[in-house]
Amino acid sequence: MNARSILAGAIALAALAGPAAAQMIKVATFVPEKSVGVARVIKPWMEAVQADLGDAVRLQGFWGGTLGKDPFKQFELVRNGVADVTWVLPGYTAGQFPQMTVFELPFLFRDAVEASVVGWRLHERGLLDGLEDVHLVGFFAAEPSHVHLKRPVARLEEISGLKIRSVGPIHAQWLEVMGAAPQTLSSAEMNEALNRGTIDGVIQSWSGMRTFKTLDLVSQTIEVPIGVIPFLLVMNKTTWEGLTPQAQAAVMAHGAIAMARSGGQAYKDVGAEIRADVAAQGRIELLTPDEADIERYRAMAEPVYARWIAETPNGRAVLDAAIEEIAAYRAGR
Repeated sequence: MNARSILAGAIALAALAGPAAAQMIKVATFVPEKSVGVARVIKPWMEAVQADLGDAVRLQGFWGGTLGKDPFKQFELVRNGVADVTWVLPGYTAGQFPQMTVFELPFLFRDAVEASVVGWRLHERGLLDGLEDVHLVGFFAAEPSHVHLKRPVARLEEISGLKIRSVGPIHAQWLEVMGAAPQTLSSAEMNEALNRGTIDGVIQSWSGMRTFKTLDLVSQTIEVPIGVIPFLLVMNKTTWEGLTPQAQAAVMAHGAIAMARSGGQAYKDVGAEIRADVAAQGRIELLTPDEADIERYRAMAEPVYARWIAETPNGRAVLDAAIEEIAAYRAGR
């Protein structure tokens, strides 16, 4: 068989095979499709990227733990290529992201958009370790956590002596500074303990209170910003490197700072919606300290900041950069 016959045969086989199959990118989360992060952040990102790329790439969602239910194993799933993209909570991957606990510091961030934008900018400055083996598509954060109590108090200082469920070690340290007794409990244990009266309150965001069905178990919310929970949308490094420049550009055009702003706004809006519902119902008392009180509480939390700096690699530089970026954001830069 001569060369011309071989080429003709190859062309005929290609014609029979039809157009090349689209590259599939598996986007996985351990939470359901209707959750805030999926419905209002990740799915809109997927739809925007898909619209830019057409049939060349197909982004497919695998929600509710289809590719892995364990929330503590999501980073491992994407790093090992079981999923191409996953939603990772840094707090669930102990030791992997040491500087990201800066977002849990009390009285630092005012809202979810501010925290999300600052988070992306800190990443761009190379100050957030732990992402060397993956590609970070986007960073966004929940709205600030508050103190929710079973029985009302007149002021924040009166949580001294109360047993309060903390989300992590930084919240626990702050509770100790305030004279409260931090309790480490899962979400299910938290609700059961509130029901039984073995704890007096919890630290949680509005969206978290609704997600875990905890609102019916408290009678007061003290609206002080006790840190935010950061979220990462990460892509397997091999998957990222295998994308065309056009596909990479589309992924990041709707990720990066765009996702920081849209993702933070999504959580800010949801928090505001839930708070408005709570206020309208009037069952839960809202205690909202003024700016002078907030500044005083921030000063009382200084030992938590000092400990974080001492225990975190490059802690001083990261915190200084975060404060600098917060100031820039508030100044409209």
